Amino acid sequence: MARQISISQFIIIFLLSTGLSNHVLVVPLIIDVAGRDAWISVIVGFLMIIPFLFIVLYVTKQLKNTSVFEWLEVTYSNTIRKIVAGLLVIFLFIAGFTTAWETVSWTHDTYLLNTPMLVVAFSILAASLYIAGRVNVIAICAGILLPFVVFLGVLVAVGTIPDKNYSLILPVLVEQNWTDVFKGSIYVFGSLSEIFMLIMLQHQIMRKVAFRHLFLLSFVLFILVMGPLLGSIAIFGVEEAGKIKYPAFLQWRILSIGQYFNHLDFFSIYQWLSGSFIRLALILYLIAKAFKFKKPIIIQVLICILYLVLISAPISDMQFVAILKDYFYLTTCIFAIVMTVFLAILVRKSKNRMTENEK
Repeated sequence: MARQISISQFIIIFLLSTGLSNHVLVVPLIIDVAGRDAWISVIVGFLMIIPFLFIVLYVTKQLKNTSVFEWLEVTYSNTIRKIVAGLLVIFLFIAGFTTAWETVSWTHDTYLLNTPMLVVAFSILAASLYIAGRVNVIAICAGILLPFVVFLGVLVAVGTIPDKNYSLILPVLVEQNWTDVFKGSIYVFGSLSEIFMLIMLQHQIMRKVAFRHLFLLSFVLFILVMGPLLGSIAIFGVEEAGKIKYPAFLQWRILSIGQYFNHLDFFSIYQWLSGSFIRLALILYLIAKAFKFKKPIIIQVLICILYLVLISAPISDMQFVAILKDYFYLTTCIFAIVMTVFLAILVRKSKNRMTENEK
């Protein structure tokens, strides 16, 4: 029981973990595809996630505080358990690598230009590995970090108001069409659909997660996309915002307090590293829980070593962005839907079997 977390802690973990993707990585991709109408893509993507939440809740309620992997093994077979666990581990591994690579790349490009990328990667992964053994430790760390992340987010949003011209988000559907809007919504849905990982965590949450909890989480994540997206277009214009790799980060560059207090972009370092720290820790924790490892720390260390090897690979920024844009978020959408629906079918089939046995 000591390792269980509350619903509020679950929400806090996902706000930092998924919020990093929503707040930073997704925004330039949506602007590139949907242009001035990118904010409509965010609304469409949010509306798309609502029916998905009901499927996630259906699965979690039927598991009744039992680990999904234990339930699969007992209800069906160890083979199905291993297949589902293997697919989830592959997804988590790729999600963790994209987080580690993007964090290291951003760190190297912005404020540690002369520091070897491996040193930066090792530092971030070592910190995440240190707390990845227990979910309640991750929750405590996230609870300490999040209030300051929120405060800094409000600071940059309010502080840059004089530089914003929201008329730049208009006119609507003139330069792009609904096809572009729906393409942009795929990135939003792809980032929000990570909520399906609740299925892997539900047995360690003290109370049952209700629809209102998931809706609140989704709505806050929706704001985390909409806020920097609108701000980027309103400050830089849609043409310039589409060319900027990290538009949310550059908003800190123009922020100043008074006449003498400027160059506040160092605050963004805290925001970004807080998100990647919790996200990587959560991914390492879930990977270790997918299989019955006697010593989970060994597989977590091996994953981190593999990340270090892959980060050393000669992948350019343009190639990585192309992977995110063309494959990662689309694959995340498909995987989250297929995996959740598959588990829902298994749950439904097991309920029908129990009903027949009772009869």
